[in-house]
Amino acid sequence: MVLCVGYMGRLGAVGLRAARPGLGMTQGRCLSTLGLHHSRLLLARSELRALPSSSRSFFWGSSKPAAPVEKTQVVTNEQSILEPTSTLATGPLSPEPTTALNTASTSSPDVVLPDVTVPTEAVPTEVLPTEILASIPSPLNYGDLALLGLASWTPAGICRWGMELIQVSTGLPWFWTIVGATFASRVLLFPFSVKQMQSTAALAPYQTDIASIRDEMAEAQKKKDMIGMQRAALRQKLIYEKAGVSLGGMALAPFIQLPVTLGMFFGVKKLCDLPLEQLKYSGFEWVPDLTVLDPTYTLPIIATILMNVQISVSMRDMIASTPQMGHIMNFLRILTTGSVFLMANLNSGVLVYLISSITAMIIQSATLRQPAVRRLLRIPLIPEHLRAASPPMRESLKYAQKWWNDKVNDARAGSR
Repeated sequence: MVLCVGYMGRLGAVGLRAARPGLGMTQGRCLSTLGLHHSRLLLARSELRALPSSSRSFFWGSSKPAAPVEKTQVVTNEQSILEPTSTLATGPLSPEPTTALNTASTSSPDVVLPDVTVPTEAVPTEVLPTEILASIPSPLNYGDLALLGLASWTPAGICRWGMELIQVSTGLPWFWTIVGATFASRVLLFPFSVKQMQSTAALAPYQTDIASIRDEMAEAQKKKDMIGMQRAALRQKLIYEKAGVSLGGMALAPFIQLPVTLGMFFGVKKLCDLPLEQLKYSGFEWVPDLTVLDPTYTLPIIATILMNVQISVSMRDMIASTPQMGHIMNFLRILTTGSVFLMANLNSGVLVYLISSITAMIIQSATLRQPAVRRLLRIPLIPEHLRAASPPMRESLKYAQKWWNDKVNDARAGSR
């Protein structure tokens, strides 16, 4: 039929060309093409009418029922298509479909795909874990703090650079990074602490002479006697040489320890005050955010208790010839007790540093008090008769009152 219709179309075009001599080759070719398109539309319409009445028709008019063989073939194809789609839903199909898929195929005119509905249960509605993890900032890399202007050659900048090195190299959470950096700083300062204890223990037998020399220097300073001050300084130098202690070495240890201690404090405080986004995820359940204050006052109270423990441990090696040190330690106890409210205004990360630093100092003091450790590190043992007991708080208050009265009397005498 297609050949007949196409042939008739060509004959029509030839006839028109013969009837109208004015038509050119191009116009005749267009008429032939229109006849061929018309024949193809007639063929497609006749084939669509052969489909079953349940299939979708895109043309108006009634369709004739298809042969039984063709209907069986279409049903078989529909079943083969519906079988894989039945595995999409885990429960019964919803009576009100949410999505309709138009699966009409144009590749083969013999098969028409039915409408397939996807139930509501098949659509995932839960939040994916990746969306939650996307809110967490990425870990730091080497040089990130330098790009932020937080790493420099100042003590605080060097300490921050060291914390970055520990965190990036080990992958530790920031809570344990601060703890590890604090203990690492105490390890670096350990040789200077040992040197200071060696000098203090070596000068213990000469504390009486040193105390008299200091009183002599103070008296000469009041009288503005330069010769007397030089004579007292010379005697003090001879005592230090006899004990094997260097004045420069004793003065060097505090100057090295102080920058590191303050550098760690201000280094951590700067990171928490900005804040550095990574510090908001500390990695420790009890202190989840290092950039905020502790609303429970737990960290300030722990820091205060540890400060008092550190004072008690250090007072055990106090020398009897310097009783004012015992009173100073008692006043420090009072100050630390009242400092709870001051430390409550510090970030949690700073308090973690303070607690870690005090804990490291307690362990160091307790370790260096052991006789075996002292002999190993060549720290002289302090004799028992040179050790002084901790004075009670009442005596410390009387000492403070006497010291204040003496200062007032000296001021009045100087004004006359």
